[in-house]
Amino acid sequence: MTAQEIAGAVGTSDATVVRTAKSLGFGNLRELRRALAESDDSELSARFHATISESSGPQSILDAAIERQMDGLRALQRRVPAESFSQACEVLSSAAQIWWCGTGPSACLADYGAFLCRRLGRPSGSLTHAGTDHADELLALESNHAVVLLAYGRIHRYVQVLLSRTAAIEVPVVLVTDVLGPRLARPVRVRLDAGRGAPALFASHGQTIVLIESLVLAVGAGDSARSEHALRTLNSLRQALAGTPLDVDPA
Repeated sequence: MTAQEIAGAVGTSDATVVRTAKSLGFGNLRELRRALAESDDSELSARFHATISESSGPQSILDAAIERQMDGLRALQRRVPAESFSQACEVLSSAAQIWWCGTGPSACLADYGAFLCRRLGRPSGSLTHAGTDHADELLALESNHAVVLLAYGRIHRYVQVLLSRTAAIEVPVVLVTDVLGPRLARPVRVRLDAGRGAPALFASHGQTIVLIESLVLAVGAGDSARSEHALRTLNSLRQALAGTPLDVDPA
């Protein structure tokens, strides 16, 4: 449907239709239509049914999921070279602030990465918007910061804008992705390949979670005194709130 046809169907103007598409982070209505086509619910439904089709009950679903996670983690070990992982840790260790960027399900992972960093004494935050609110998030970036970008599948417009902004102010980017080819080669400093489970099955972010936790732990281990001080302070604050000694696990 054209913008005019959509406007007529919902009782608004074609200009409002176009502005709506842009407010959602797309350059025009054509990009929005393409995104909707690529995220067809029928494909998601097919993936779901393919994942559970051979199950014989809850326990078999758990067993199959565990096997897929083990396969995925072994693949992660092969796909992330030691040199690339070390380079990523160096980028994050030298940053005054670490930003974790992701949308959709990856927004939860971005929040998780920022949470773990703060727990180990590293100033950190998350960038989780894909529309015009992302512009406000980008204002917080400074040249001595670093970004961990979780970008899977299609290269969304907010990713392109983020990379343009980081290139303009020379903020290093660690890219966690399953996108093949050179499309995101610049200005990414380090690329870490992490999949989202078995192809054609329901997506899983187990590999990404392990990679995030490993990055944070490796950065924390690089300055163990700082990490231990942050954890002691955390425990002290929790004790003050709870009224009793309350040691917490770093994770």
